[in-house]
Amino acid sequence: THPQSSAASSGVRYGASPRAGLALAAAARARALVNGRPNASIEDVRTLAGPALAHRIVLDYGARMEGRSPDMVVGELLREIEVGEHPLPPTLERSGGERA
Repeated sequence: THPQSSAASSGVRYGASPRAGLALAAAARARALVNGRPNASIEDVRTLAGPALAHRIVLDYGARMEGRSPDMVVGELLREIEVGEHPLPPTLERSGGERA
């Protein structure tokens, strides 16, 4: 989270670090494996984003007085993210990689 980079992040004094993203990715992979899948899905990420990120976000005084919480910020950020199909990178297309 970069403070002030989106409407959802207004009031964020300190955002989650790159390590938080790594922790979220690892947790999503673990959840997928526990559920018998070889790859994490966007649903794994959405499910674990709150627990992995909220405790790493510090809100400014104004946001706290408005009643906002880090969990609310994570939820708002997840609603802002558009999820769609993306083409394979050219290097994978040339190698014959396939999407599952």
